[in-house]
Parts: sequence; C-alpha cells; structure tokens
Amino acid sequence: MLFSRRLIILALLAVSMISGAQTISIVSPTASTVSSPVHVVANFSSTAQIESISVVIDGAEVAQPQAVTPLDIQIPMSAGNHTLTINAVQSDGLQLSASRSVDVSAPVTSTGTSSTSSSNTVPDPGIAMSTSGGTSSISHIEEKSGWYMFPDQGNPNCSSRPNLMSSPSLDGTSGRFHLDPTGQFNNCLWPIKLGTSTATHFKLETNFQLSNPSSSQGIEFSSNKHIGTKWYKFSVQCSYYKGVFSVWDTAGSQWVATSIPCKRPAANAWQNLVVQTEINNGKAVFVSLTFNGVTHTINKSFNPRTSTWANSFGVHVQMNGNRSGDSYYAWVDNLKITLW
Repeated sequence: MLFSRRLIILALLAVSMISGAQTISIVSPTASTVSSPVHVVANFSSTAQIESISVVIDGAEVAQPQAVTPLDIQIPMSAGNHTLTINAVQSDGLQLSASRSVDVSAPVTSTGTSSTSSSNTVPDPGIAMSTSGGTSSISHIEEKSGWYMFPDQGNPNCSSRPNLMSSPSLDGTSGRFHLDPTGQFNNCLWPIKLGTSTATHFKLETNFQLSNPSSSQGIEFSSNKHIGTKWYKFSVQCSYYKGVFSVWDTAGSQWVATSIPCKRPAANAWQNLVVQTEINNGKAVFVSLTFNGVTHTINKSFNPRTSTWANSFGVHVQMNGNRSGDSYYAWVDNLKITLW
C-alpha cells in the first residue's frame, strides 16, 4: 500500500514537471497602454507540435491563425480595458492558455493648432502616433510590423525582422536582430517606413545591447526623410574598428568620421543613443549626438540624393559583421522618432 502511494506521488510530480514546461509566453502587448490594432506576439514552450491557436478577447474568439510559432498577429480592439487570452492545443491533446489585461487607448487626434508639423505628419496604417502642438512622435518602433530585411554586404543569414522578446528588455518588450555572416564583413540592414511628413527636424532615440560585441564591426541607426525627389539619410554608425561615431554623407555615399568616442561595450550592457538632425538650406544637418548621457555637437551637413517616395519618412537598424564572420544578436528597445 505504501509502495502504491509512493508511485502515485511520483507520477503526480512527473506530470507537474512536464506541464510546467509547457507554457505560452505573451511577449506583446506589454502591460502599458497600446493602440488598435494591437500587435500580439507569443512564444510557445511545448513538448509536442502546436496543432491549433486561437485568440480570445473578453471571452469571445476573434481569430484562429495558422499554427505557426511564434504567434505574430495584429488584432483590432476597441478602446478600453480587455482581457487577451491565447489558447493552443498540442498534437497530443494537451491544452495551453495564457491571459493578459490590455488597456487600449482611444484613437489619437492632433491637439495642436499649428499648420507646420503635427497636421502634416501622417502615420502609415497600423502605426500609432502621438501629437502635441507642432510635434509628432512614434514610440516603440521595434515592436511595429512592417520591418523588412536585405543584406547590405555579402550574403549573410539574418532574421527577417526583429523578433520580439520579453528579456532582455527595459520596458517588457525588445526587438532582437540577428546577423549570421557567411563571409567577411557581412552586413544586414532592417528598414521600416512609418508615414509621410513635411517635418524638417528630427530626434531619434534608442537603447541597444549586443550579445557578443567582439563579433561586431559596428552598429548603425538611421532616420530618413524624403522631400519630393530628394532623399535625406541621417545615419550614424558606432564604429568599433575606428573607435568613434561616423555620420553618413548621402550624396557622397561615404562615412565621415567624427571625434565622438564609441568604444566597444561590455556584452549584454544597455547603451543609450539620441541623435538630433534637421533639414536646413536643402542639406541634411547632423546637429548633435548624445551617447550614454553625454552630449556632443556634430554640426556636419551633406547634400541629399535624388530618389522617390515623396515626403515619406522611416528608420533603419544595421548590424555590421567582423573579418572572422562571427554571428551575434542585437537587442533594440524604446526606439522612438520625434518630428517637428
């Protein structure tokens, strides 16, 4: 009798350990207020293949996406507080579920009376924008859909877009980019178009960290703006090889080094970058750069290139590989652009 009881206890413990390994982790949205449509991302830790997935809002099923993991889907939601539930069924019949409370904000309308920027900055569909007076801003860009990838040099294997992760992150969700070179100095670039605007002043802000900084030749962040057929590209590169930041000469298609130091960081350590730029007298002007709380004046200007996409604007992230072709990750968080 005692032996049977022990067997039952051991069986219950085994079931508990197995079920504990089978979970759904909702990566997006975070607990903070979001706008509709809501970007829903979930990771699955399962011991068998996921056969079906359903998305439930306040007890009502709203979507049955394909059983492709991780889940990445846009879900329209009305303003207010909702309970988001993601259900899944494994091939062995085991059911998984996870829920999160979501606060959805009412649609944002321009609060400014100025005719300069806020009324003339229009985000693309699915891109939430806040406005105040003559200033417009788009936050958490790493969490947006619309990212795409193309190799900038070589033929590396790269993530198709930033994969949303709950860790490491500063606000609960970061975007993880992956560069896996197949040769020397391979690069990958990820752009996203955000909307159209007549703005001429820009501030780009971000936090980032690298899994293995010794594998990186450098990392690059950029905002870009089209006015008619003129393309203004505000790229800054933290070049670990040179030990300084460089800025991009669009018309000359070359990097121009500054004297602003950019040393190779420790692994998995957050870095903070803020870049102020503007379009003045028909040129792309790099005004200043703030790195980890220290502000430096740049005051360099370059001519634009001829292009299309009239009045559109966006940002991009680029990872640069080293001579040895080592792979690494870059996590980006709180990526934000402000325009006026």
